[in-house]
Amino acid sequence: MAVTEPQSFKFSVLSEQIHKAEEHESTLHGKDCGPDAVPDATLQVEGESFYVNRQLLAMQSPYFRALFFGCGMESRKRRVEIKGVSLQPFRVLMEYSRTSNLTLDRENVLGILETADFLQLERARLLCCKFLERELHFSNCLGMMAYAWRLGCTQLYKAARQVALTHFSAIVAEEDFLALTKEGLADLLASDDLAIHKDDLALEATLRWVSFDPKREEHFLELIELVRPESLSLPFLTELLTRMKSSDPRAKLICMLNERFPASWFAGRSMTRTRARETLFVLGGPHDQEQQALYQFHPHSGRWQSCAPLQRKNLTQYSVAAVGDNVVVTGGYFRDVLWFTVDWVRIYECGNHRWLDGPDLQKSRHSHCSIGMDSVLYVLGGSMDEGLVADAGKTGGSTWDVVLDENGEAYGGVQRYMVKEDQWDVVSYSPFPRYDLVATELNGALYLFGGQALRFDVETDEWTLLEEECLNRKFFSGCTTVCSQIYVVNKQDADLP
Repeated sequence: MAVTEPQSFKFSVLSEQIHKAEEHESTLHGKDCGPDAVPDATLQVEGESFYVNRQLLAMQSPYFRALFFGCGMESRKRRVEIKGVSLQPFRVLMEYSRTSNLTLDRENVLGILETADFLQLERARLLCCKFLERELHFSNCLGMMAYAWRLGCTQLYKAARQVALTHFSAIVAEEDFLALTKEGLADLLASDDLAIHKDDLALEATLRWVSFDPKREEHFLELIELVRPESLSLPFLTELLTRMKSSDPRAKLICMLNERFPASWFAGRSMTRTRARETLFVLGGPHDQEQQALYQFHPHSGRWQSCAPLQRKNLTQYSVAAVGDNVVVTGGYFRDVLWFTVDWVRIYECGNHRWLDGPDLQKSRHSHCSIGMDSVLYVLGGSMDEGLVADAGKTGGSTWDVVLDENGEAYGGVQRYMVKEDQWDVVSYSPFPRYDLVATELNGALYLFGGQALRFDVETDEWTLLEEECLNRKFFSGCTTVCSQIYVVNKQDADLP
């Protein structure tokens, strides 16, 4: 079963969890700047007045800091008219400045983002960008790239670009593709992350883009330099030669290519695109054996390779994840005389073909899941042998239900392992602690499936409930992300309270 953002999901934000920022601001500015701070100025937008506290706004925005406490004449006024913004998004942002609650939907998010950008409300701007990341799709990613570039939203641009790279075969047919600048198309063609099996598509896309406007013909040979000739198929090259003598409108370009081969095509083999270098690791076997087998699969060649096995007997219900060039095994259920939960971490270094011990988990757990993002590992869910844990289901004064199984208590803490620092910390708490979860990553966010379907945005610490009937009260044996689509497999119904 495939789940593609954004068409299937409705989003409801459970918590923004910005307590660290609020605590920091309280330390700097004292208690007079809370939500109930006494208004001491009036802002006017399109004839409507907003009564605000200057210090509260100033600590959230450089714009308001300069307006109220700078050297301009407005700093001496208690009534200031703000021009260049629309009333409705300004009203929403003034409410957000007091309550830290920002209600976003597809209708209002662009207006709020542009107004937050104008007013330099960075936190609100970030929340808007993260909302738009959740809405990314191959049908809107190119337009979002241009929009994010114009506003200087770096992370949103990167996320939209990644969708374009992974869905290149689909975006080539979109009208937005023909509106790309030469630099925009060149950036995609040059990327090692361009997800195409053969460069036939890269050349075909270049022909389509150039032939759309005769003025683009001068860029043709420059763009063709970015196509990787050793990845062109023989049938496609044969077809190109056939088109040279046909009435195909692109015949002129093909003749130009035939007469003037790019110099880079004679320079030797270019780098294989990253997607073709990705590999798959499979770890497992009977837990009562002295070792558990590790195999590596190379999709590009279809070849399996045996790797150094995991030397650990009587270990089961552990989690495995890829982090950078390493495979990391965390936790599990171990039997010595009795079964108990462990906090062990074992790391397989792919480059050195060896297993090493990593720093222990902060909490022992089994039946959990883990997922790598860049050089960071996140461990989520799972059960523990311990009794009630004070922080298992709490954050910021809120308490959530704790789930029990026959082996212990489900732990809601999200543990993070930073490879470079070689240390663990706890970065958030799930509103629905569960065991037997599966997880994957998409557009910089973590998706958890098992009982409840959740999205965890690491950067903003937002938990979002995915309201989809086919995912509710279900457990799965695995999930992964391929070409910006989430796949979950082997659905099982759960009898949850």
